[in-house]
Amino acid sequence: MKKKLVMMITALTMVAGAVTGCGSATETVETAIDAEEVAKTDGTDVVTEAASEVVGIANPWVEITEEEANANCARLFHVPEGATEQVWSMCEALGNPEEYLGSLVQLKFKLYDMEFTARAQQGAAEDADIAGIYTDWTVGPEDVQFANWAAGNMTGKTYRAVGESDYTDLVTWYDIEVGIAYSLSVTASDLEGFDIVAVADQMAPADEEYMYNMASDFLQEQSGKLKFDSYDDAIAALTSGQGYAYVKLQGSDEELLLVTDLVFEYDSSAYQASIYGKTDNGVTFLSLVTGNGSAYPLRYEDGIIYAGDNHEYSTYFLSKEYASVMMKDYITDGVNSGNNELTGFTRTSNSFDVEAENYTGTLEDFQKLIAERENKPVIKFTAIK
Repeated sequence: MKKKLVMMITALTMVAGAVTGCGSATETVETAIDAEEVAKTDGTDVVTEAASEVVGIANPWVEITEEEANANCARLFHVPEGATEQVWSMCEALGNPEEYLGSLVQLKFKLYDMEFTARAQQGAAEDADIAGIYTDWTVGPEDVQFANWAAGNMTGKTYRAVGESDYTDLVTWYDIEVGIAYSLSVTASDLEGFDIVAVADQMAPADEEYMYNMASDFLQEQSGKLKFDSYDDAIAALTSGQGYAYVKLQGSDEELLLVTDLVFEYDSSAYQASIYGKTDNGVTFLSLVTGNGSAYPLRYEDGIIYAGDNHEYSTYFLSKEYASVMMKDYITDGVNSGNNELTGFTRTSNSFDVEAENYTGTLEDFQKLIAERENKPVIKFTAIK
């Protein structure tokens, strides 16, 4: 039993490594259970043989106000009309301010006599699984089009699991303009004919809310500006020790600006940078790319940015549909997150119409990719004196 208690504490202290570490809101896990059980529970009604050994470990979710939720997500969903028993909560443990990954925000509510859970996370990866649902999907993923999100230009995916006594529906979508992942789920005894997309559409922000209302990176934060008139204007906002570089990525002939808050003096490299591009709204933030300290600086070759470290391989180009930064490859051996599982995806096309493929290589193949990346040219930044 002591072994199980240690595993429980370890699982909770490593909660930032996986979305599954945070369960449902406003509850407290009071039982020492096996780490595998932690990964499968939503934080409520936990019952095991260890029930008599109460350890009083607080759930990482904390209840917040709607205003606090909005402060943690630039484009948060609205409560749908007619919803009752609304509870807002937040899991700070899954955020990472250094990488501009916001806290996971959650809204639970009742509608049509059913209980819904909506989640959003600013700065999450395009393929991030923020829903925290552990089931085998009977139907899906199926592509859907929203009517209200992004003025009808938002797409998503739906899933349905049919169990012996209930149904679970899930819809996920991603705002590529500001990098926010969303999910909405519901479980009920019968969901035949139910349209979860219609509920998600009721939660869309108003058109005027489709503007940035919070800083996305260090440059916006220190300058107090959310957009710039030109690349020169953005560079002028940099301070001593920070720097910039220009690149062109596959998917566009337009030059992009990379800015970093730390340039390594010995080789003018950087391990982290924000990508800015020219849009109809001026020069705006597109994405953050990151390596890991001076040992793993950002690299570039043939229109591709290479990032990551010795346990993560990530590459970036531009999507041709939206001219936004798109992750081309993401592969990890799971060491950084603690699960030690080789997972990831790859893309052969920069179109969202072409599905990413699950990575099927071996650990040896992964290590070969890491070695090949280390031979790519390092991006050289011009430091501000």
